[in-house]
Amino acid sequence: MTIETSDRDSLAIALAGLKGLGVGWWRVLDPKTTWWSPGMYEIAGLDPAAGVPTRDQIFRLYHPDDTNLVGRSWRRMFETDEKVQIRYRIVRPSGEYRDVVNWGQRQPPDAEGRRWVFGMSVDVSDHVDDRELFESERAFRFVAEHTSDMVVRSRMDAGITYASPASRAVLGYSPSEIVGMNPAEMVAEEDVTRIRAILRDRIARGELISPTGYEYRCRHKDGHFVWLEANPRLVLNGAGELTEIVDVVRDITARKEAQAALVLARQEAEAASSAKSEFLANMSHELRTPLTSILGFSRLIGRDGGLSEADRGHLDLIRSAGETLLAVVNDILDFSKLEAGALSLAPEAFSVAELGQGVVALLGGQADDKGLDLSCEAPAGSWLTGDAARLRQVLLNLVSNAVKFTEEGSVQVRLDVRPTTDGRAVLEAFVRDTGVGLDPAQIEQMFDRFTQADGSVSRRFGGTGLGLAISRRLIGMMGGEIGADSDGRSGSTFWFRVPLAVAAAVETHPITGPDVGPERRLRVLLAEDNPANRALIAALIAPLDLDLDMVENGMEAIAAARAGDYDLVLMDMQMPVMDGPSAARAIRSSPGPERDTPIVALTANVLPEQIEQCRAAGMQGHVAKPIDPRALFAALGEHARPLRQKAAAA
Repeated sequence: MTIETSDRDSLAIALAGLKGLGVGWWRVLDPKTTWWSPGMYEIAGLDPAAGVPTRDQIFRLYHPDDTNLVGRSWRRMFETDEKVQIRYRIVRPSGEYRDVVNWGQRQPPDAEGRRWVFGMSVDVSDHVDDRELFESERAFRFVAEHTSDMVVRSRMDAGITYASPASRAVLGYSPSEIVGMNPAEMVAEEDVTRIRAILRDRIARGELISPTGYEYRCRHKDGHFVWLEANPRLVLNGAGELTEIVDVVRDITARKEAQAALVLARQEAEAASSAKSEFLANMSHELRTPLTSILGFSRLIGRDGGLSEADRGHLDLIRSAGETLLAVVNDILDFSKLEAGALSLAPEAFSVAELGQGVVALLGGQADDKGLDLSCEAPAGSWLTGDAARLRQVLLNLVSNAVKFTEEGSVQVRLDVRPTTDGRAVLEAFVRDTGVGLDPAQIEQMFDRFTQADGSVSRRFGGTGLGLAISRRLIGMMGGEIGADSDGRSGSTFWFRVPLAVAAAVETHPITGPDVGPERRLRVLLAEDNPANRALIAALIAPLDLDLDMVENGMEAIAAARAGDYDLVLMDMQMPVMDGPSAARAIRSSPGPERDTPIVALTANVLPEQIEQCRAAGMQGHVAKPIDPRALFAALGEHARPLRQKAAAA
């Protein structure tokens, strides 16, 4: 559209004859209009006799919604050599609206060195199809120029052909700067291949408009990268080739930074939780290991007899102190697991009567020592399905507290099973004592963690103040409720209600020790690094007349298992040289018959994830320290009996 200077006057005379066609020509010399053809006056509805309007008068002709668009197009025409095309509306002095298409381009300097713009305007108001196209494009540009998202049009053969004003806020480039750039050169190199693959896939599936966008990094004008989210509309030619992309691009840098901060915070929280769990595990191990010797040997000495009354009293104090310390350790671990959401329930069928009678039998000695009448009333023959161990823990806590805080009188335990309309049942437990009364504020406070009735209670009776808080959490996990009633003067009733499934009666047999069979003595390998614990375990199982070999670490356990014909391996978890899980995995992967030898963890590691580590390493059982002889005998009986029968058959 460049016009030589020598042709300007003759061209202007020729174009002046286009009057009445709705076509006008103009020449503009910044900052004022220098010439209009007669057609321009017709389009604007102005009288040529009034002279060429000033720049301000011309801008007042533009529709208010289109003034920004026209202003930007004039700047592009005067600042670049582009041929600029726009569509806009004018408002004639009569109030009539007209739709206009405008082309313009900067020309070479005139004789005085001034740059000027030459262009053409066409009134398309009477062309219905063109008017609809104009309205569509005008709406597009209106949205593009008033949204914070960057709107970009790119052609495969020409780069970026249009960028909305938001490009300055998103990438630091003005629209005129970004036009003509190759989008691929702006995108992070490692993202270009991925984006091209996404576009190829969309073309292959015929998905020109996708409901989901993609994210990538783009270089800002100042050099740093920003995260963008694109939702492109693909334009194909008749051959199905990509020719143009119309894209709406959103800056998501803040969102990506927030996501990264969230991931970091989660990692830090998980690391803190892991550190806490590791600390609890180590503390549990370090506390349970000496308690194993304290409680184990006190039981052995008491079992052997021959002690004076004074020595037996001292021994009872040692055992009582050890059991109290163990209860404190268990409370802290249980509460920590509840706080971390790591404690799970293990439902099983249980006898309601045995639940209550077992707790009363366990605390009967303490009640007798204080002269209290401890009794239990429970329905015979009632069986339910629930976590019997946790229910026993809660009931034991309530009854133990009642015995502890009652100086005279009685503690009555009553269990009821109330059927429900859905075929299930509600287990109700009531523990009534004649001890000190509690007011309502004390009752609610006592179920909070680390809290007891008052400051003097903990000094007088001891304890962590976690028992009732743990009980409330456990009953809550089961879908039940727990509370207490008192008149505030004498006596209290603590209770809980739990909905459970009804179960059929299960036949039980007492554990009497392992069935070793008559063919040969049972051979057991013990891997334990603590000398006191080795001596204790040897003493506990000595009455069973077993052959027991002992090693001090996992490496020695592997060598012994390969060399000996053992029926069972008792494996500690934490040992020097090689730990228990590593040794168990090595034995399981051995080519010899030892790979089938049952392995039972005998350890102070009692957290759920630690027990799962034992099973994952190939161990069949788990016996916790401090060692309960009944649990040890149960493990020996469960895992040794099948092998004895197999050996007899062979």
